[in-house]
Amino acid sequence: MPGRTYSIALGLLVLAACQPAAPQPVTPVSVCASGSNAWVREELYFGRGMPNGGEVSDSAWQQFLESEIVPRFPDGLTILDANGHWRSQAGAMVRERSWVLVLYHPADPVADRKVAEVAEAYRKAFAQEAVLRDRDMTCVTL
Repeated sequence: MPGRTYSIALGLLVLAACQPAAPQPVTPVSVCASGSNAWVREELYFGRGMPNGGEVSDSAWQQFLESEIVPRFPDGLTILDANGHWRSQAGAMVRERSWVLVLYHPADPVADRKVAEVAEAYRKAFAQEAVLRDRDMTCVTL
């Protein structure tokens, strides 16, 4: 999916210019097929690089996942390993291994708050400059 790769790379490059803000409402799906529901699809990008030159370990990630993410989204989630690069606030090109969290949930303020809490918890726990958040409406069939 070349277009998707380009979108992710572009998003990561402009990440440093983005300031944390309340999520904007997503545009509702006009019509979902019979048996499908309109839900929000979220992706959070968690860089593993740390300011001191180290990296968030697999065990530290697993602990974060179990203590911060799973309790907020016990119905299910997906974690993808990724490699990315983006420009830091200082202007440096950063290349790092990352995790991508994929969530599906009904569009409601409680779920939005939980996603924002996860991103903020990761930023604080691992001294991250940012956690990229991508969200869109989609039709889901369970």
